[in-house]
Order: sequence, then structure tokens, then C-alpha cells
Amino acid sequence: MDLHLKSLFNRFQEQFGSGPGLGPGSGTCMMRVDGIAPNFIKSVYKASAALYRTEPWKRLRPGHLFGIRVGKDSDWTGKKQPFPCVQFIGGDGGDVGFYMFRSENDAKKMLGSRETIHVPNVEVLRVTYEVENLMFPSNRKMIKSLSLEASGSDRFPVIDVARCTPSGDLRFRNPTIEELRFVYAFMKAISLVHSLLQVDRESGPKYSTVVSFEPFIETVDVQWPPDVAKGGYDLVAVTVSHPPGQAYEERSSSASAGSTPTKYVEPPMEDTFNDTKAYSGTGLRQCAMCEKEVHGEQSLCCGRCRAIVYCSSICQKQHWNDTHKSMCGLYKAMMEREEELAIMIFLFPCSADQPCKWLESLGIHQKGMWRRKCSCYSHCPFGLLPVKGGLQELWGGIDEYEYPHDSPFNNHFISSPFLLSGWSEYYNLRSLPLSSPVADILSHPLTVYHILTTLNISSKNLILKGKEVIVHYLGPEGELDWMPAFAEVGHLLNGLGNVQIVMVGPEVPTNLSGTTSGIGSRVRVNLVRGVYQVEASYLPSPHVVIALNSRLDSYTSWGGAIDLIKSLGVPAFFTDQSELSCVNAKQVLRNAGLHITHPVTPNPFRAPVKNLTASFNLPSYSNGFVFGVNT
Repeated sequence: MDLHLKSLFNRFQEQFGSGPGLGPGSGTCMMRVDGIAPNFIKSVYKASAALYRTEPWKRLRPGHLFGIRVGKDSDWTGKKQPFPCVQFIGGDGGDVGFYMFRSENDAKKMLGSRETIHVPNVEVLRVTYEVENLMFPSNRKMIKSLSLEASGSDRFPVIDVARCTPSGDLRFRNPTIEELRFVYAFMKAISLVHSLLQVDRESGPKYSTVVSFEPFIETVDVQWPPDVAKGGYDLVAVTVSHPPGQAYEERSSSASAGSTPTKYVEPPMEDTFNDTKAYSGTGLRQCAMCEKEVHGEQSLCCGRCRAIVYCSSICQKQHWNDTHKSMCGLYKAMMEREEELAIMIFLFPCSADQPCKWLESLGIHQKGMWRRKCSCYSHCPFGLLPVKGGLQELWGGIDEYEYPHDSPFNNHFISSPFLLSGWSEYYNLRSLPLSSPVADILSHPLTVYHILTTLNISSKNLILKGKEVIVHYLGPEGELDWMPAFAEVGHLLNGLGNVQIVMVGPEVPTNLSGTTSGIGSRVRVNLVRGVYQVEASYLPSPHVVIALNSRLDSYTSWGGAIDLIKSLGVPAFFTDQSELSCVNAKQVLRNAGLHITHPVTPNPFRAPVKNLTASFNLPSYSNGFVFGVNT
């Protein structure tokens, strides 16, 4: 009799559910999802079965909430992660599966001590493992027709999105294909990392039977199935964290002072907000939440990290709940580097909230090469600024002793290229006063020189042997009007080696494409109009590829160029203006199957003038950080 009752009770549980959860399956079927391919359904079931085999329910309980981040926010509808908070159910009885929430706040509202609380108008994406003979006929038919993989011996996942109405009823719908992509990425990632959770024996209730875990965060690469890969990228970085508020920075292999610091950073626990003024400048800013323009003196920023700009405390709180909570610690760490990144040696203003006013203060507005430092000449194509006068006029008419002359260095005791550690050494070598702003333009040629002679061993060896180095320089814009400044590369070579720079990009003017210019005796520049992956086969093979202020995450056209860099296997170096841009750029490179072999580090030849971006206060400098692949 006891065995009969036990069997009957188990069957009741399977059919109607018990414990935390929202009950049995709803009758949704993946075959009814718009645009879904049968092969992707098979991939979801395989990922589900792989997760089931790892048995996360042995240790995880509904109170263990996880943060999940798949790729970038901009990859998803509404520019935010669809379901960034997850809990596993069934470890202490009831339905076996996991629930995904729109926010950590939603998860906490629905988390009861023994039952899942029905909260009106809160959507939950459910993945529950059901016994096949209790499933709806549509799902059984799909399983049979597609020969879908079982989870365990006789269970299969049922995926739906549930919402509780104000009257207390549950309504269900099929997930969208985008939501299924998100679920797939989560299942693949959590299968790999949940076993890495370490028990925290110091914290948690003393007599509780629920295990507490140490704060945890891990990022893994997940390969998309071919049917749902987007933009040519078949890999995506998935970050899993516990508790959800964890955020981190990646560590370089070197622990030097110049490398990006690595630490686990948690935002403060209190849900209080400080109305902190965003920036001292008076330019227009843009709210990160609603994108409304707001004057600088009227804007607010996050009181914790000081990095994000808002128009009001309402937007600030909404952004915190939606996305910012998981990133605040990372932004705070980036903001803490503000003083370190500022180059304090110069005697001219090093902040350009309003570029035109900055140039006017130095007497160089709308003059010479400086015309590319504001938008006043944006109507004129790159490379075609009218040129009048000599080198002094090109440098904006500043005094003769304030700019580098087109002549060798007066140093007859050194017969090899100059190895420079930064602006101070360069200004001393050229006998330039620290009141001269030329570093803001010279950042481009000196960054190229720094890469060739310091960061890239193969090009350095060629130069030391007196040979030529061929550089493929991608995406030139303002540089096309700064050719005289690139003469410094030849002078710094100091009599050894030559450099051929092939500048390739869509901004090269048609009438200049195919031309070659000799800039001094040791630097030759070829200009080619077009996209790199199309033009590369007609170019001499490079020793190194360089892209300055690359913004890899901003242009889809980078995809083909990155694939070509991967196939060529040559060293490639990129710069970007902020650490956040570098984080996004690394994601793009990882998606393409490239690994960062030269870590993100501050560029010693970054432009000294801080840039102001509309929605961020993060330290931002032209060529601010440098990183590389295939090195």
C-alpha cells in the first residue's frame, strides 16, 4: 500500500507540480515560433540535455540567483539583455528547471520561502523538464518527428513565457526566437561554470541547510548554431555571475602598473542614489536612459561610479534596475584610473569639452592641421583641406620653437632608432616646450612608431637590420590631412630602416587613391580607397596591421577585415579611446576567433587632451589604449 501511495504521489507531482514553480507546462510548442529552423530546435534540446546531465539541482536552490550577460546590450531588442537574472528550481522539490527574469528585482519579488509568488504583470521565461508521456501532444509529435535528444532517460524541456494577470491567473506565450537564442547561450555557459562555485563556509545563516557560495563571475565563449549566428560572428562571450550584481575587469598577463587593473567589484548594497553633477563643462550631454539632450550643468550622474549621465533621478533609478547595476562596479574601476591616465606634464589646457573653444584658447582654431580637431571643416572631405604656406602654417602659425621641424635630430651619438617611453622624452629630444599642444596631433604618428619599435618584435628586428617594414593602416580619416606630422616616424628611425605605410579606407578621396607620397627619406605613404578585405589582395603583404581609434564595435564593415587579419596571421594592433570601447572591441575580436595577445594597456603616446562623450564621463583620449592580436 505504501509503495502504491508513493507512486501515486510522485505521479501527482509530475503532472501538477509542487514546491517552487508555476506548475506544469502550458501547451506552448517551439515549432510554432516564428522563423525558427528545425536544426536550431535540435540545438536547444542538445544544450538542454547537456545541462541536465551536469545536475545543477544537486547544489542550487531557488534562492541562488545568477546574473547572465550574453554579448553586448546592443545585440538585443531594446538594447538590453532580455532575461538577465536566473534561478534554478526543483532542487528542494517540485518542478525541475530554471526561471529567467527581466531583472533581479522581479526575481526577488517572486521568490517565496516555499512557493513561487504570483506577481502581477511580471514576465518569467520558464524552462521545465517534463516527462514525455505527460507532455502535450504537439510537443510529443515534435520530439518524435525531429528525433530530439532527451534530458536524462525520459524528460524533455518545455519552454514558455508566463505572466500573472492582476486577477491572479497565469497567461502563457511562446518565446521569440531572440529569447530562445538567449536561453541557448545561458544553458551552454552555465553547464560549464556552475561546478566552479565555491562553498562559502564563513557567511550565511549558521544553521541553514541551504549552502552559500562565494561571489563568483566567469566568462566563457559560446558557439552559436549556424541557423542563428548573426553578423558573421559564430562566437559570443557569456558572463555568469553570482550574485547578479557582480562585475569585473579582465586581467592582463602582466601585473605592471601600466596594465588594466583586475579586481572583482561589487556595487554598494544600498539602493540610495546621489544626485551628483555629471561634469563641470557646459556642453550638451545625453541621458543614457532616455537619450534626451541636457545641458552639462543640469545633468546628473551615478553617485557610485560617476560614469553615466542622466537627465533626472527617475532615469537614473530606471537605468540602475534595467542594466547599470551589473556594470557599475566596472565603470567605477575605470573612473578610478582618471588621475593615472591624465598626462600632467603639459602646460596647456588638457580638456576639450567644446573643441572650438579649446582651439580658440590656443589661437589655432580653423588653422592648418588643427582644422580636423573640430567640426568646422567637416564639409571638406578628408585629405582635401586647402593647404597654404609652409610647415609653420600647417601647425597653425604657432611659434617656430613649438613644433617639430622636418629635420633629423641633433644627436650624433646614437646610431639606432630612438626608443621612447612617452611624451616627456620626446619633447626633451625635440627641445619642445611643454606649452606646445602638438602632441594632440602627433599622437597618431608616434603611436605608429611605438608599435613598430616597441610592441611588435618582428618589425623592430627588421628596422634594426636596416630593412623595410610594410604597414597596412586601416580606416584613415583626419590622418589624411596630417601627413607632415608622419615625417617624425622617419626622423625617429635615425638612419635605420624604412617604413611603407599603406593607408586603406573608404574615406580616402577618389582623386588621391593610388597615389604615393614620400614623407622624408624613410617613410612612404600609399593611399587606397576601399574596404580592406576587398583591396588587400592588390597590396604588398604586410608585416603589421594597424588601426587607430578603431571603434571595432561601431561598424559592421570591420567583420570582413577582422576575418582577413585572422587568415593572414600577421600581428595587428588597435587603439581605442576608452577602456569601455576596448572591452567591446575585445568582444568583437573574440567573436571572430581571435585572442588578445597584447593586453589592453594605456598608450604612452595617447593624445593628452581628454575628450567628452555625450553619455559617459569615462576617461577618453584619442589613441588612449592599445591592444593587439597575432603578436
